[in-house]
Amino acid sequence: MRTLNGKKFYEEPTSCGTCPFFYNGTTYTPISDRGSTTGHCQQFDEYHKSWRSVPRRCAKLFKKLFEYPDGCELVIVAKNGNDSEER
Repeated sequence: MRTLNGKKFYEEPTSCGTCPFFYNGTTYTPISDRGSTTGHCQQFDEYHKSWRSVPRRCAKLFKKLFEYPDGCELVIVAKNGNDSEER
């Protein structure tokens, strides 16, 4: 098990619906019924279908995460464009 920003990953997600960051409100609904629902990606604050293939930016994160040994925690932070401004 590996951890990315507090979410546990046991295996690399193959679609958005299998990613721990994806929330569609139907946790207990059978997989076949979830295919047409829209959900929220908590990592990138986006809404899309659960059957969507993993975006390239996510695939890069997952590849990096699974290169580390089991039990590691990876924390990704977003750089805000305004962080470099001095006041």
